[in-house]
Amino acid sequence: LEDSMYEASHRLAARLNRLLASRPFAAAVTFSTVKAGAADAFTQSALEGRAAVDRDRLSVFIVFGCLYQGAFQYLLWNRGFERIWPGATFRAGLSKVAATNVVSDPVFFFPAFYIIRQALTTKEDVGFREVVSTALRKYWQNCYQDWMAGWCVWIPGHCITYFVMPMHLRVPWAATASFSYICLLSYLRGDVTQDATKELEQDVAEDVRQNALQENCFKGKPSPRRPGEVLSAQDRRSTAVVGPAAAAS
Repeated sequence: LEDSMYEASHRLAARLNRLLASRPFAAAVTFSTVKAGAADAFTQSALEGRAAVDRDRLSVFIVFGCLYQGAFQYLLWNRGFERIWPGATFRAGLSKVAATNVVSDPVFFFPAFYIIRQALTTKEDVGFREVVSTALRKYWQNCYQDWMAGWCVWIPGHCITYFVMPMHLRVPWAATASFSYICLLSYLRGDVTQDATKELEQDVAEDVRQNALQENCFKGKPSPRRPGEVLSAQDRRSTAVVGPAAAAS
């Protein structure tokens, strides 16, 4: 019985592998789309305990999974990188791992995610240029944390992608392996209200600083500084004026 089950599973796996190899692009898009949507739905319902799934947020991950993780990454990994670093040598594989983590993810992956999220969740009627600029500003605020989280997963993960997997299984493997990573991305960046709250806090802090700056200009005091900020020439002159006056009093 065990032998027959093993043979049946082996035949099923072989048939599935042949199907994926015959239509690699469709397989990449399908796997990535289903995975991204399922990961965000799981995060919202199970991890965050939401009573209802946010459909706008879910649409961000479905579109991102389809267009970027499925279509674009298939073309980039299996066409672009293979032209630059062809073959399965150690040097070629290492170059692909480095290029994916250091170039394509910071330059393409995260900007694409932020732009798609901004475009699908913005309620105001704004132009494409404003959508892109707002999205990239938010990405810049979060980029270091995003990069570190990605590298912890995908430096070892893409070693399997390029050293072990055949080309037609690269994107399906990454889609399957990245379920937990997309859950993390959904948890950290899926809720746009988190970014709105962060921006509001930064705006309030900057308004307080500007008001204090204006008051100190009238009083001849140096302006308040951010942590690590160097005194400006105007502040040094103000300090020099206030110092003798204070000593005289």
